Amino acid sequence: MTKTIFGKKLLMIATITVLVTGLTLAATLDDAEAKKPNPKVKPFNCSSSGTFVALTSTSGTFSQTGNCSHMGKTTSEGTFTTGDPVDDCLSIESTDRLTAANGDIVTLETTGTQCFFNGAGVAIAIGDLTGFCGAATTDAYTSTVDGTYDIIGDDGRFTDAAGSGTIFSDANHCSDTFDSTISGTIEYAASNKS
Repeated sequence: MTKTIFGKKLLMIATITVLVTGLTLAATLDDAEAKKPNPKVKPFNCSSSGTFVALTSTSGTFSQTGNCSHMGKTTSEGTFTTGDPVDDCLSIESTDRLTAANGDIVTLETTGTQCFFNGAGVAIAIGDLTGFCGAATTDAYTSTVDGTYDIIGDDGRFTDAAGSGTIFSDANHCSDTFDSTISGTIEYAASNKS
């Protein structure tokens, strides 16, 4: 009888040990899951001003300074290429690397349309465009770019960032300057947040 009581107690202690070990393991796994990076989709807005240089009739570079949510003060450099006509405008693509003061970088790829306007603010069909900042009513003084962006990540806390939204730029071709706004979302892992 002593052997039976002792065996039952031993079995009960073994069962309790297995249960406690299982609960500890489950709690440890739950803690590990809670500590995994948790991407959060957040609003992403920027406003900036800059200059551009046409390198060819269809491509160029730009640089700008501004302020972006989740980045603070930013500087950036990029390239653009114009393409085929879209209605009375041109298609345009660009790549822009936004660098925060701490060195974190977000890269945007944008696509959109660029439309041109004469000195009186009247739209000029791309087929009628004769030049820039001259006396002709078909010379462009300004243009607008209306498009979308996709974030393709880059460096620092934004290594695996993603996001998308809209971009709008207003350029002055007589001074080679522009103002730009971005409105959309950014997603990056909370563990990458500095």
